[in-house]
Amino acid sequence: MNLQLITRHRNLLTLLFIAMLSITTASAQRKSEEEIKRIQDAKVAIITNRLNLTPEQSTGFWPVYNEYSQKRREIHRAQRKIINDKKAEGQNDEQVLGNLKEVQDLRQKELDLEKEYQNRFLKVITASQVIELYKAERTFNDMLIQRLKNK
Repeated sequence: MNLQLITRHRNLLTLLFIAMLSITTASAQRKSEEEIKRIQDAKVAIITNRLNLTPEQSTGFWPVYNEYSQKRREIHRAQRKIINDKKAEGQNDEQVLGNLKEVQDLRQKELDLEKEYQNRFLKVITASQVIELYKAERTFNDMLIQRLKNK
């Protein structure tokens, strides 16, 4: 399976998830925070179950994974900001192309991040577990999308 294709699919799902979370009202903020916590807990449970980490692996894996996830979220936020804040209305083609290039640069940055962290993951878990991680993330994102469809 093509790593870039997997990354794109996961990125789209992640962006969808993040967009869904950002469409909350101020009055629902506390409820949303509780929901986000439940979602994060479910993600941890799915990954833990799929990877079948030993205690030693778990100790090394989670700090690296959490760092990776945070950096990936920051890239997704930057992409959304460009897409949402820099609408094509009133901009000339050169400006719009500049925005598109910024988004492409961020996608490349995410791919570079994935390569870097894959190497870091391989220092604490096996290659088979890294593949299971990608599958677990995809399963989690699919479950989120299904949940959104059912609401």
